[in-house]
Amino acid sequence: MVADVFEAAESSASLDDFFLHLEDAGIMLRVDRSVMPTMARAPTLAMWELELLRSIEHVVRLGHIRRVERRRIEFEDGSIETADDAVVVHCAGEGLLNRPLVPIWSPGEITLQPIRSGFPCFGAALAGYVEATRTDDDEKNRLAAPSPYPDSMAAWVRMTVVGARNAAAFGAAPGIAAWASTVAMNPARIPPGEPHSSQLDDVLVRMQAHARPGMARLAELTATTA
Repeated sequence: MVADVFEAAESSASLDDFFLHLEDAGIMLRVDRSVMPTMARAPTLAMWELELLRSIEHVVRLGHIRRVERRRIEFEDGSIETADDAVVVHCAGEGLLNRPLVPIWSPGEITLQPIRSGFPCFGAALAGYVEATRTDDDEKNRLAAPSPYPDSMAAWVRMTVVGARNAAAFGAAPGIAAWASTVAMNPARIPPGEPHSSQLDDVLVRMQAHARPGMARLAELTATTA
């Protein structure tokens, strides 16, 4: 997936174009292919679940919901009538609060935040390992900067950029890369001694070829949407 992201970014003319490339690669999925979303978070969705969502026939596009009343839902751009006994389920709430980012390490305090793109549990484990093996807060914050939870397409790209930079920083630090390769929560781990398949070798070659230009293009895309 990471190799696909870098390769897609390298050839993308715009933010929308980048996400369309990700859709072609099966990384990002739209429920309705005729609509370009304005938000992108980090859910995991199976294709059979996507097909079930696409089976919904009555779709209302009137902006965010402002108020729910009996027999009525008020939106930003209009309203609809509902049945007297209708149950309205809010499925778009933020499961994780998107607070302003602060350094993870400050005097006498640790503020846990994501470090890699998504995977907050691995970020917490990584913060614990860095805390246990380093003493200087500036060095700790250099190895593990906080990454945002995304709430837009641009924020998803920023999350990816920060996460990739962090991975490069702690991956080059003595001891951390070896430790991370043994942690099951690390989505990118390659266990020591595990034989490489031809598919894995091909992916590693692709990552090496596209990581630098892909990261540069991702940074450009975030700059143009800041």
